[in-house]
Amino acid sequence: MKLRYYTDAEIEKLKCNMFVVDVLYKRRIEYDTVFKLWCVMMRLKFPELTGKQIFERAGFDIKILHDYLPYRRIGEWVNNYNKFGLNYFLPEYEPYHSLEKQIAEVKTDTFKLKLLKVVLEDLKELSKEN
Repeated sequence: MKLRYYTDAEIEKLKCNMFVVDVLYKRRIEYDTVFKLWCVMMRLKFPELTGKQIFERAGFDIKILHDYLPYRRIGEWVNNYNKFGLNYFLPEYEPYHSLEKQIAEVKTDTFKLKLLKVVLEDLKELSKEN
């Protein structure tokens, strides 16, 4: 697999974007936390938008980036948001952990159901007698 290195002109163009913190090793873009959360919000609120369209709305020059980069980054951020929540993106405030999805368990107490059935039948018979 070949690595894609950005030219000095491309790096300057990327660094001019307010959502880029830095470009490391001439190949790795470090994004601002606000941008990551904004992308998650845009994906959830407007699922019809593509990753490229979301990055374009943020002021990125899509011609510089690999075709799949916006799609992969946003997908990764959305997955992490769904799995770990907001604290994944804000680790300096609180450590993050997996979200606990509570599944509403419907427990059927057969004894109570049978008792209810007997009570209702008895009440019907008592109401007929009166």
